[in-house]
This record gives sequence, structure tokens and C-alpha cells, in this order.
Amino acid sequence: RWALFVVVLSVAALAWSCVFHGKLTRKPVTFLTTGDAVNALRIGRGWTTVAQDEPYYDGWIVLLDAQGRGQVASVDEVVDGDVLWSDRGVFFGSSSHDYVTTESGTQEIARRYVRDEDVQRYELSGGTLAVVKEEGAGYRVDSVRSDGTTSSVDNAGVRGDVGQCGSRILAITDTVRSESIRSAAFEAYAAQSGGSVPEALTVVVQLTDHDGDTPPVLAVAPMIDGLSSRQRMFDCEGDVITMPSVQTGDSRAARVKADGREEGPMVLERWDLSTGQRTIIPVIDEQGNPIELNRDRNIFRYKGVQVGREYRFISDDGHAFSVDLESGQGRYLFSYYGTRTNQRMVYQVSETGVYALEGRREDHNVTLSYRPWDGGAYRDVITMDKLADYVWLEGGFMSSGHWRRIESFSLRPGWDGGAQ
Repeated sequence: RWALFVVVLSVAALAWSCVFHGKLTRKPVTFLTTGDAVNALRIGRGWTTVAQDEPYYDGWIVLLDAQGRGQVASVDEVVDGDVLWSDRGVFFGSSSHDYVTTESGTQEIARRYVRDEDVQRYELSGGTLAVVKEEGAGYRVDSVRSDGTTSSVDNAGVRGDVGQCGSRILAITDTVRSESIRSAAFEAYAAQSGGSVPEALTVVVQLTDHDGDTPPVLAVAPMIDGLSSRQRMFDCEGDVITMPSVQTGDSRAARVKADGREEGPMVLERWDLSTGQRTIIPVIDEQGNPIELNRDRNIFRYKGVQVGREYRFISDDGHAFSVDLESGQGRYLFSYYGTRTNQRMVYQVSETGVYALEGRREDHNVTLSYRPWDGGAYRDVITMDKLADYVWLEGGFMSSGHWRRIESFSLRPGWDGGAQ
């Protein structure tokens, strides 16, 4: 009888928690399943009030089907680290856990430290999922394997651009930002060049699959003052990684203030990890002129994809470019941001074009749209009016209301909604 009583209570609790709100089924996060969902998105950095008490931050994970219907769960606030939909499932996090959602349910993995700030998520070989997290003054990479086991690699004192190359997570940094690798970097440079030693070096290090706090140095070159990128991904082809950057003459303090939106010509940083060598390739337009970047046209935290010999990418601010990886021949394609709404958009790219998710203030709807790289017309893919109660919070007395921020989204692999 006690066993039956426990079962009844569990079923009742589940039924109570799986309530409908705004035509979405709200569930505990561990009861989420992918089902017919085609779009996973995270909403957060908004605030609500309880009984006129102090505001608190919150966050949500939402799984929607092609008609905009679906499930939603509270996952607390998460700082950065995009949602990733891999062949294994939907990979996302909260302040205390990482989660993997599949057709059969959601796996919950406790974090080693609560409230670490996520940097980015990646899918490695064999179904392993990795997330780079900021820990103190450095990066830690947590890996979640398909058998449910986890492991962590610490990289004390290492900060910089991060990305994936095959089964490795790499960082491009320098001996000024990351003093912990200074000795190893200068030792590698001395063995490589045999000449005079510069005051500072730019270094490619491996953040995964090593023992100890100091990551192995894969490539090294003299640091170029004013070369800046601040990315969370780069192109990888074999042992060669390529990252669009901006060459600015500003001081380091000015570049920090610009927050990745510095002024200067675009260049490609191209690193051959098999030789440890770096090449800087100026990016020029069809007339042979440098492609200039600034706050109004930048490459800050882009999302990119390689198509043939071109790298096509769109910045966090919605500026789309295409660059030949070997010659540096480049094109400014279009600006997605600001063309249809004054709300911030978030993006995902494919070989054919760009998907954008936006909240529209005029009708409180969230819309997934698509634009091909060749500059064709925008196409609405899904209009998600059922999200209105989650993205738009009505204001109380003497308040006009506000938006929860749509922070990231990821489409089911292989699904294009007919846009392509």
C-alpha cells in the first residue's frame, strides 16, 4: 500500500507540474523530451517580482514544434553559453546543472561549482558534449560522455578566444592575458625560431585532454599589438584554424572598452598547428580595398560556417560577411539587425543562409526567419505567438513592462522548415 501511495503522489505531482501556461506545457526540467520539437531556445536575464518584493533573475528552456507549440521549463539564470542541439540531443545548462534532453527524457548532471559562467558548448567525437566555463582567472572544460560519465580539465590563468578543431577545444591567447603559459610559450618559441625573442607572444593552446593546470602549447608567434578578435568559434580544416580578426592601433585599454567592436581593417589569423606557424592575411573587397570594421559594422562574436573555400559568418550585431580562406578576398553581404525590429536578434547559420530569432514588440510574438547568404529576401519560418507570456512581462503600476531576453536558440539537426 505504501508503494502504491508513493506512486500516486508522484503521478499527482507530475500532473500538477505539467500545467499549461500561454498554450505551452510547463514541466520540471527533468521531464522535458525532444518529441516533435524542431527549435530549442533559452530565455533569460529578465526579472519578475513576487508580492512587490525585490526583483529576481530567472531563465527558461523552451522546446517548440513547427507550429510553435511545445514545452517550457524553468532553469534559473544562465550567463552565456549557447544551447546546442547535437545528434545526441539538446545540451544546455543552469546555474547548478548541465542537461541533455532526448526523446526519452532529460539527463541532469550536477556542476562541480555552482554559478560558473558558461563560455560556449561544443559537440566532440563519440557523442561527448563539452562546455567551456570561466573558473576564477581561467577556463575549465567539462565533458559529458554518452555513457553518463563526466570529467573536467582545468586551465588556470588562461583566457582568450576559444573554438573547436576536431576533437580538441583550443584557445588563442597571449602571454600578457595568460601569464600562466608564459614560460611554456617562450620555450616553444625559442625552439621554433632560434632568433631574438619578442616581449610578448600570441599562443594557441589546447584546453582538453591534458594533465595539470598548464595546457600544451600548439603554436606560437610574436604578439601583434592591436590585433583583436574575441570569438567563441573559428574555422578548422585539418590542422589549420582560421579566425577573422580586426587590426586596430588602439591601446589594450581602448580595445577592452570597445568590447570587440574596434575600428580597423579585417584580417584573417591563420594558424597551421602541424608547423606551429601563423599567417596574417589582409581581407580585401572586390576592388582591392581593405574591409573596414567599426561599431556600426563588426565581427563581434560571430557564428560561421565553411562553404567550399569561403568562410561565411554573421556577427552578434547582425553583420554578415564572406571571406576566402586562402586569398582573403572578402564581401560584406548584408545586415540582419535593425532591418525589421528594434529588438536584439540571435542567430544560427547553415551552409545556405542565416536563421534569426527575434521578439517583435508590436505584437509580442517571437519569429524565426531565414535569409540566404546570397542576399535573397527574408522568409518567416515560424511565428511563435504562444511564447508571448514568457518573453513579454506586463508592467505593474507606474511600469511599462519589459522583455525577457532571448539569449540563444538551436534547430534540430537536419531540419530547415522549408526555408532552404
